[in-house]
Amino acid sequence: MGFATAFLAFACLVHGEGVIAGQSRLMVFGTHSALIFSMFAAIFALLSLSFSLNSEIGRSLTLFTAAVSAVLLASAFLIQQGGLPVDTSGSLALAAAFLMVLRAYGVAILPPRGDHSGLREATYSLLLAVAGASLWWGLAGPMHAPAILAATLLLSWPHLIDGINAFADKVFHQAALNAGTRVLEPGAFSKIARARDILIDKMAVMSGPDLIVTNVMAFNNEPRTLLAVAASAEAQSSHPVAQALRQLAEQWHVALKHPDRFEPAPGLGVVALLGGQTVVIGTTDLLKRLKIDSFTADAIARSLEADGKTALRVAVGGRVVGVLGLEGTLRQDAGVAGMALRREGLIPWLFSGDSPKTREALAGLLGLEHLDDPEPGETAQQAAARIFPGGAPLILSLSEDRLSLELREGQEAGSSDRDRPAPIAVSDTDDIGAFPALKALAMRRTLLAVHARRLLTGLWLLAGLCGGAALVPLFAAPMLFAVCLAILWAFARFSVADTLKSID
Repeated sequence: MGFATAFLAFACLVHGEGVIAGQSRLMVFGTHSALIFSMFAAIFALLSLSFSLNSEIGRSLTLFTAAVSAVLLASAFLIQQGGLPVDTSGSLALAAAFLMVLRAYGVAILPPRGDHSGLREATYSLLLAVAGASLWWGLAGPMHAPAILAATLLLSWPHLIDGINAFADKVFHQAALNAGTRVLEPGAFSKIARARDILIDKMAVMSGPDLIVTNVMAFNNEPRTLLAVAASAEAQSSHPVAQALRQLAEQWHVALKHPDRFEPAPGLGVVALLGGQTVVIGTTDLLKRLKIDSFTADAIARSLEADGKTALRVAVGGRVVGVLGLEGTLRQDAGVAGMALRREGLIPWLFSGDSPKTREALAGLLGLEHLDDPEPGETAQQAAARIFPGGAPLILSLSEDRLSLELREGQEAGSSDRDRPAPIAVSDTDDIGAFPALKALAMRRTLLAVHARRLLTGLWLLAGLCGGAALVPLFAAPMLFAVCLAILWAFARFSVADTLKSID
């Protein structure tokens, strides 16, 4: 940036000397010096902007600025080749250099946030400049039109518009940490503000990863035998159901055996070979797939599922011998978090691999919406891509190590879990309330950006009109740039202070 600023200063100096020389017929530098220095200033500014060109955030406005600057430089060269006065072409060259240098400073001071590209405002600025130059061309001839075009374009150009939230983000980030968020990725506020649905994995609303076996209902009136068979079949599994069965077997002092074969059926249950007999533990869908009649067990299971419990059928040798009921402890604040998410404009959905009755009961307890039946073995990410193809929701789930809650963006349909995006926010398992607070902060940040954008757009429009009326020269652009920075800083400081008071 130092080289770009230095060349811009030389361009301004040479342009001023050229204007004087146009009257006294004396000039120390060559007639093309202002154009050359402006070109070097634009080139070095573009080099400093190279990092924003390599990322989607900020690329669009930067490329548009570079394209307009290139057109201005080319126009200045053609005007000089046509033999017109130096000040006529120099104003276009200076405007091109100022556009690039101020854009580079804007990206450095207020890194783009991806909330708003600014292309629309930049297009309006270009149209305003062309209209002003055309009007002057018709009223006063072609001599003054380039200078009016340059001043109008430069003074109305939205250099800072896509980084308008940079000052506020620092304060909002701290507020998110104070609300319980442990990790917050860059760009999280924008993604959360855009979301309209959130898919909550059942495990995220449990007080812990462990399940408790509440019902051991054996059809032969021997619950110890049923527990021994079920726990032995699950002896090689690390699933919470298996852990709950083994824990109860230890409490009942039931001896366990190791299965000869163990085949998990994700989302449905397990199939094991124990003592020469096939043992099946799972949902009615798994039993139907294996052509095992579960009519009697289904009647018992429905009563358990109506209470929000997970009901698993146990079949030995192709015949159902009992039903197991399991449940976990819901977080005390889970229902409050669901209501808080609704207040902030998010529709919370419950994802669970349980039966429809269990899902409805849990959703009713928590005040959440329940999804249609998940496909066998389907994860929350895959369900979100399938059920919300037009706009995947946010997904709140328990981390793999079960030590934190993770908020992610949904995936596109057809993506695998290996491709799932990294969490955009992470909290401790006890801080589920951090996510409604995140949504509240994101929405207030968006509202702040809208007000700030309107304020700056109005200021740029006024400045552009003054430039078009020849009331303000293009050399006022750096001063206007500094004024906009001061406005954004003050706006963010005082508006965010009010926001934090309302959140507290």
